[in-house]
This record gives sequence, C-alpha cells and structure tokens, in this order.
Amino acid sequence: MFSQHRDRFSRLPGNIQGAAWLLLGGLCYTVVSALIKYLCQSLPFNEVAFFRCVLGLVIILPGLLRHRFAQMKSKRHLGHLWRAILGTVSMLVGFYVLTKLALADATAVGFTAPLFVIIIAAAVLREKIRWRRWSATAIGFIGVLIMMRPGSHGFDPVLLLALFGAFLTAAAVCVVKSLTGSENPSTMLVMMTVWGAVFLLIPAIVVWQEPSWTEWGLALAMGTMATLGQSCIIRAYTAGEATAVAPFDYLRLPFSVMVGFWLFAETPSIWTLVGALVIVSSTLYIARREAQLGKTVEPIARSQKIPT
Repeated sequence: MFSQHRDRFSRLPGNIQGAAWLLLGGLCYTVVSALIKYLCQSLPFNEVAFFRCVLGLVIILPGLLRHRFAQMKSKRHLGHLWRAILGTVSMLVGFYVLTKLALADATAVGFTAPLFVIIIAAAVLREKIRWRRWSATAIGFIGVLIMMRPGSHGFDPVLLLALFGAFLTAAAVCVVKSLTGSENPSTMLVMMTVWGAVFLLIPAIVVWQEPSWTEWGLALAMGTMATLGQSCIIRAYTAGEATAVAPFDYLRLPFSVMVGFWLFAETPSIWTLVGALVIVSSTLYIARREAQLGKTVEPIARSQKIPT
C-alpha cells in the first residue's frame, strides 16, 4: 500500500511534489517551535538549545563514523567557525524569544531574515542591488513597524530582540553563501552541529536542571522532528523549482497561529497579521523579481539549517 502511494506521488509534477514536501517541512518546524516553547517553560532556554545541538550530533554520528569523519575535512575552518558563532547566537536568541512571544509573532519576525540578507549582501558581499529590490526591502521593514507599533502601549521590546535574531540568521546565511563555492553541504551541516554543541556546553552546565523523563522524551521528539523537517525541505527544493516552491514556506505562519492557539491559547493581534502580510508580500516580490532576471534565489529555509 505504501509503495503504491509513493509511486503515485513520484509521478506528480516536480513543483507539486516540492510544495507537498515544503508543507510537511513547515509543519515539522512549527511542531519543533512548539516543543521548544513548551520545554522552555520548565527548563532554561540555553539548556534546551544544547539538547537541540547534541541530539542533532547523535543523529549524524553514524554517518560521521561510516565515512571516518571525512565531512569534517575543510580548507575553510575559519569560515565554518564564523558561521557556527552566528548560527549558535541566533539559535539562543530564537529560543529565548519563543519563551516571551507568541508562536505567530516569532514566526512572522523570522520572515524578515531574507530582507536582512539583501542588506548584508550589498554591504559585505558587494552584490549589486537594483532599486526594485531596495523598495521591496523597505516595504518589508514597514511591515515590521506595523507589527511592533513603536511608541504605542502595545510595543513589546522582545520584538527588537527577535529582529536581531533574524539579522544574525541572515548573517549566517551570507557566510553559507560564501562557503558554497568550495564546501560540501554535508560538511557545513556537520561543522555547524559540532561547533554548536561545543559552544553551548558551558552555558548549559551553568544553568543545568535535570530533565524529567517526559522532558527527555519531548527533547528527543524535538530533535527528530527538526531532522525530519530539514530532510523534507531538502527534498522540496530537489523536486521543484525554488521560485515555485518557496512561497509555500510562508504557510508556517497559519500553522503557528493554529498551534499557538491550540497549545498555548495565543491569539495574534490584527497588527501581527497585517505586518506579516506586508513582510511576506515583499519577500515574495523579491523572489519573483529575481526569477524574472534569471537568478536563483536561495530561500532562507534552504540555506540555514537551524530551525527556531
């Protein structure tokens, strides 16, 4: 029965397969965020982040042993180190933000990372950015202001920290882009996982609280779902065209709204929804514009391997 469904699925057009895989991946990452939020209610957020890295390391360890740690051979260790520093700090910020913000708010602010990528790419990588992309980027940040409402009584300073986390994610993505010319994707994944576990070991020990058996089980589920989500996203962009598949990643927002309401009784404000719509619209325009110019836009979810 399973093989029959698999054969039928494999005969579908590539973009439909990619969309289906990305939907599943987005759902997995939403569950990961919910598990992080739940675990951080009783455990320190940096301890939960350490679990995330260590469980990822456990999952990839058989492959490392089978290939005799060949994935860790590189001529650009400094680049991997910078990527790991940015990614680890970004992960810590993301985990903390999930303890303070609604799932929908944290997810929506995370969608600003592609906008920051454009700014960093222009300033650091010296990429030429045309006026339409700058305009769409500016509109995207107007969406951020709509969400944050600075100067109003509804302003939450944690949103600024979430925005900083998105900036760090974008910086890590730009480092990944600079590494892709010479480094294997598996090497980048392994290096990030190993360095992340090393960096988070001391912070986790300092605040260590012994998890219950239930918390151990939820932590294992978090690592498993994150790995599954990452696999789904890789399959999505392998099966379909990036510009056709990428918009489906934004369905993580309604997923987050539903899961946040169901598990945490969270109801997003109209300002969150309007601001998120502006942010999503601007990033979709940028992706479509780049496709028209004959470029390939690397979606944030494909380049950055650390779910938050």
